Amino acid sequence: MLILGREINTILFDKDGTIIDFPSIWIPWIDNIFDYLVDTVPECPLSRIELRTAFGAEGKGDFVDPKGPLAIASIEESKTIIAYKLYENGVPWDSAVVYASESVKFANEKENSSTIKAIDGIKEFLEDVRANNIRLGVLTADDTDRAWEHLKEVKLADYFEFVIGSDQVSNGKPFPDMAYLARDRYSITLSETMLIGDTNADMQLGKNAGVNVTVGIVTYSDNNINHLKDADIIIKSYKELTM
Repeated sequence: MLILGREINTILFDKDGTIIDFPSIWIPWIDNIFDYLVDTVPECPLSRIELRTAFGAEGKGDFVDPKGPLAIASIEESKTIIAYKLYENGVPWDSAVVYASESVKFANEKENSSTIKAIDGIKEFLEDVRANNIRLGVLTADDTDRAWEHLKEVKLADYFEFVIGSDQVSNGKPFPDMAYLARDRYSITLSETMLIGDTNADMQLGKNAGVNVTVGIVTYSDNNINHLKDADIIIKSYKELTM
């Protein structure tokens, strides 16, 4: 069917910042990591602000740099950042790697579903496109099982045919591996696919995979659109895509 004048049969979504409100899930996550490190690492050398800054989160507020690691990095890449910050502050690398892995596990387990919320207008948009037989999938830097849980927590999982996380591919965003896997596993036609995401890594993934159109959505970060330089279209609300 036609969306924005283009023939689209599949929409691939990023998850965080595109389906799920980004700060509602990731700011508590990074703070839980810090709390674990403070309680576990002897004389922990890191401050909360230093750890947030390393991930591209503003020291005291909920601003997240859409070009930063918190917005783009995979879980495994996040562990490396934590380990490096510990090492940089005097923790031996072998110990830092263990602390990083354990802190992420702690943060994942401690996650509070009551704080997670969906992006305004996403449910209505999903209802609209599904009613028109558009196939729907998710490509996320998060791990696949965890992504499904997040979608279930905001009661949106049933809308999606599949979720592909960075744990299923060799190369995460901006490489096209997840889109190619969706093509090969689920027989989608990339030339008839729209990709919607909140970071330029999403846009680059779409371009590298040869999708029909890349749509950048701005739902946080002070409504700045400069980071979405490879988007074909930029929106600030799903109402702009209403058919």
